[in-house]
Amino acid sequence: MSEQGGVLPREQEVNRRYQEILAAMPEYTEIDGTRVRVPRAVRGPLTGRVRMRHPGDDEDDAFYIGPTHVSVDLGGGRETQVVSWAAPAAAAFFERHYDRGLVKVRRHFDAAAEGDALTKVWDEWLTERDGVAFEGDPDADAADHDGVENASLTAEDALRERLLAPRTPLTALLGTLQPEQYALVSADPAVSLVVQGHAGTGKTVVATHRAAWLTHAEREHRLGRVLLLGPTPTWAMHIAPVIAELGTPDTIVVRSLTQVLAELLGTDAQASRSTFDGADVVHATSEQLGRTLAVVVADQLRADPELTPARAYDAFLKTNRVAAPGGTRRDFAEWRETLPRTFDAAMNDMRLWPLLAYLVVLLSEPERHAHVIVDEAQDLRPLELLVLARLDAGTWTLIGDMRQRRTSYTPGTWKRVRKLLGIEEQPEKQLAGGYRSTQAIIDFAGSLLPRSDARRNPAVLGAGAPPRVVDASARGTDLPATVLDEALRLVDAHPDGVVAVITALVGDVAERASDQGWRTDASQVWRDESGRRFSLLTSEQARGLEFDALVVAEPAAFRERAGDLGPLYTALTRANLELTVVHRRSLPPALVRYIREHPDRF
Repeated sequence: MSEQGGVLPREQEVNRRYQEILAAMPEYTEIDGTRVRVPRAVRGPLTGRVRMRHPGDDEDDAFYIGPTHVSVDLGGGRETQVVSWAAPAAAAFFERHYDRGLVKVRRHFDAAAEGDALTKVWDEWLTERDGVAFEGDPDADAADHDGVENASLTAEDALRERLLAPRTPLTALLGTLQPEQYALVSADPAVSLVVQGHAGTGKTVVATHRAAWLTHAEREHRLGRVLLLGPTPTWAMHIAPVIAELGTPDTIVVRSLTQVLAELLGTDAQASRSTFDGADVVHATSEQLGRTLAVVVADQLRADPELTPARAYDAFLKTNRVAAPGGTRRDFAEWRETLPRTFDAAMNDMRLWPLLAYLVVLLSEPERHAHVIVDEAQDLRPLELLVLARLDAGTWTLIGDMRQRRTSYTPGTWKRVRKLLGIEEQPEKQLAGGYRSTQAIIDFAGSLLPRSDARRNPAVLGAGAPPRVVDASARGTDLPATVLDEALRLVDAHPDGVVAVITALVGDVAERASDQGWRTDASQVWRDESGRRFSLLTSEQARGLEFDALVVAEPAAFRERAGDLGPLYTALTRANLELTVVHRRSLPPALVRYIREHPDRF
């Protein structure tokens, strides 16, 4: 490679050669005449570059970071190493204070939204500049004008620029993986991990990248089978591109809770795309229900070693051994009398699937996983946790936000969740950085939380524009019409981004959208004749998702539990850059109070 020329073109050439090597790597090899599948070469652009000095060495060491480890021939008898992002050495790039003083400079790369081409280079010096960042770079004065961002660009500036780009379907984010996130992604898999984080702190990024890190083919002790569990089938589809990019085939199983229960019950795959009604049958006696089922199965097995889930269900309907707490025993017994009288009939009610699935796992040996990662873990009910406990043969990563609990029927503390899963007591890890929403959106949504819970680190995306609050009655229009007007305004303002409407009144908005010529193909995405589009979702369906711009319609219609507004808080925090709230009914008092306290913002 010529020693002349700009930094960016030189790094683009290394990246091009890296892509060629990855594309040529075989899927199979022959060992003693037998064709054997080899670990897949994970594709993707170079992530970064590191120059450091190891203790006792006389010269610096420089290497690249990328999805897969290879040696790249630079020509002229020279080569460079690309270290896998899952290798221990990658910590030199990702960790904030990696062996302080050893790392001199980190070079970060931006890649095109589509394809693997590098589009930008910038350097982060951790020591005093000692010349050019890497051997072969132009001199320091020229570098500022030849493809490398100038020295005034900080790590936070570069991260903000990346995060401000329009949202496309979620993809691997190695280039924006922050030190606090990387520390959780690469935490010891032999110890269960509980991560508490505000909305917008990158919990789903941690969940997906941890699954890929645990199973990466180049880790010495990689895990063979990891279950990555999320709240809804929509979430599962949303994170699929990340797993496709970084994951090893057949090692990461991506499912929603509904899909896991459906598979345990052997029910129709189409039915598994539905979601639960949050607060119905699996109610306040969920944990006691699990205990009762366990007792019933144990008793019946002594008399009937060939016991089936159907016969166990029949025994549950007849038993007098109800482990309900005092004051709820009668309610529990009366509820049980309303249940379908056969197992097959009960299968038609998805709200009963946790009960039925628990009978299945009590009476069988379901396929177990070496590790289970749960995103939005705060919303699992006790009986659902007891089902999942039977699927795990190793350790856990639980990620969520207790402030976003969607029902009072779920455990109120991580300590209680750990106890139900049988996880050894460990300190909770905290995610505090704000990487998804602007400060204005975070502060507005945070007004729904107790003041102590609302405190968090400043948003990397900066202050941002205050939320737009629109009273449909003041306009003299009905709510659906106003919602669609605001959605169209956001679609036009963010032509390359992703826009959504989140509301409890989906049916009303959908009917008006249809009347106005918008069309949907039975998904949550609506399109007009010109190709403009927005998603129409309930708060439940939007869990774990994010959008460039968002309309939240009729906050008063969001179901709340006593003393909390978890579903509304979740909805408001799905917005990255721009948030509009449309209402006709009175806003929740906390939002009214926030608007009055900050009249200059509204």
